[in-house]
Amino acid sequence: MTSLQVAEKSEKSLTEILLVVILVGSLMASFIFYFLKQQGQISQAGFASIAQVFSARVNGIRGQWFMDLNPRFVSVASHQIQADGGRILQVPVNKSGWVDSDNKSLSCQIIWHYVMEAPLLYMKDPIGAVLVKQQKQVRPYCQYSLPSGEYFTYQRHNGKVSEIKLAH
Repeated sequence: MTSLQVAEKSEKSLTEILLVVILVGSLMASFIFYFLKQQGQISQAGFASIAQVFSARVNGIRGQWFMDLNPRFVSVASHQIQADGGRILQVPVNKSGWVDSDNKSLSCQIIWHYVMEAPLLYMKDPIGAVLVKQQKQVRPYCQYSLPSGEYFTYQRHNGKVSEIKLAH
């Protein structure tokens, strides 16, 4: 090969590498753009799933309450080792059999712990748990919310878990 042919070949290789880098870079940029565009919907769908799991577990605990003939505490199998060394969690319920807590200041956090057995976190974001008392409503309820504004509620007196809502 002559030096002219070697130069042309290395020029083609450099052009091909540059073309591949530009193509991969543009594909990555478009993927990141569409991911960030859809991230809100992905987050909302995941949080809706958490609300459904919360509702299912509340209903499961109430079903166990009926089967155990309406005790004050319902014994449920836990996936964590408890303070007594066993794997049975004693969940406090109200007179209607719904998960509840007598603690005035942290009742919603305690309810979350009993129902979900997980920290108040979703995708590394904290989940806010507050007891909402409105003047016109006699019964307060728990509200679990993300920093982005999505939330669901849990009515302690009747066990209803709302759909995901967006803060106004």
